[in-house]
Amino acid sequence: MALDSEQKRVLKAFAGSGLGMVAGTLIYYVCSGKLESWTDALLLSGMDLLIVLAIGALFVLGSKIPKKDE
Repeated sequence: MALDSEQKRVLKAFAGSGLGMVAGTLIYYVCSGKLESWTDALLLSGMDLLIVLAIGALFVLGSKIPKKDE
């Protein structure tokens, strides 16, 4: 599937937001003292990445602009 410029822009935005979400979640749990072990940290990071990937895929598919047939 070839990506147009709008889809590439959406992918770049979700890449940054995904990294921010993972870092923000880990910082929050470490600072609040709710993190039990590093296994929990990896599990939380994996779940965050899956959520961002799922939502990002939907946004990329939804941002496809149909071409006019002439």
